[in-house]
Amino acid sequence: MKHSSNKQLSFTVGITTCYGDVSILDTVKSIRESKDVENFDFIIIADRVPLSEDIKKGLRKYKVKFIENKKEAGQVEKHKQIFALTKTDILILTQDDVLFDPFALKNILKNFSKNPETTMISTAYLPVKATNFFEAVINRGTHIVNKTVRNWNNGDNYLSSVGRLLAFRTDIINKFRMPPVAVSDNYYYFENKKMGGKFKYVPEAIVYFKNPQNMKEHLRKSSRFQYSKDEMNYYFGNLSHEYKTPKSALVKAVGKEFLENPVTLSLYFFIFTYTRFIKLKSSEVLNPIWEVDLSTKKVK
Repeated sequence: MKHSSNKQLSFTVGITTCYGDVSILDTVKSIRESKDVENFDFIIIADRVPLSEDIKKGLRKYKVKFIENKKEAGQVEKHKQIFALTKTDILILTQDDVLFDPFALKNILKNFSKNPETTMISTAYLPVKATNFFEAVINRGTHIVNKTVRNWNNGDNYLSSVGRLLAFRTDIINKFRMPPVAVSDNYYYFENKKMGGKFKYVPEAIVYFKNPQNMKEHLRKSSRFQYSKDEMNYYFGNLSHEYKTPKSALVKAVGKEFLENPVTLSLYFFIFTYTRFIKLKSSEVLNPIWEVDLSTKKVK
């Protein structure tokens, strides 16, 4: 699958939301203020909680096309709506509770232009400064994952495919099968590979987010992650080799985190172990229509 690297790539940014809070305007503002990129299309598909008139006014100000569905649906169904509306070379999917680094979009587009064979890009995701102790401990786990990602196959692994920011060439994503999966970010990684696409991790493109501030919300995320392999096996066959994290990458990541903050790291391992023993049932968390994690929504 070859693409010309000589032309300016057009792109669309798409967000799905079911929350309907004014905090989404912080996300939209950070994306619209991206540096060194041409004008781009911006689409939001919303359901569950109606958008207020103030939010709609803000979205119009930032030139966002928004659609409110009367019937609630999962993320993949809303993504399909975005795909149908996208007329550009590149589609960048993100979420309603993140903030973009000013040069994130520039770095994504630069990599697509320089690497014509690349069909899917993931980026670095960094937690913002914690506002309570539980969140600070969970942040430690995020740092371990980020370090592991970089040390594993140059970032080409399922751990780096996180829905907070994923970018695709539209000519490949339009070929994706789109079942109503719960762990869509991992699904897109494996579907891109199945379709013959090439994946690239771009750590210089950064998106910021907020981790859960309580065990209830963290347990939902952790449990969903723990069932990811089972859900993906259903669509792609046995993926044990894809989910086997190299020990060297993990040990190196943990070692660096231990040197930086051994106390919170120890507490993180306690929480990590605890969530393996009390994980929620798959029927509770592998639902395409997620329960909202309220404590993660106000990133600023």
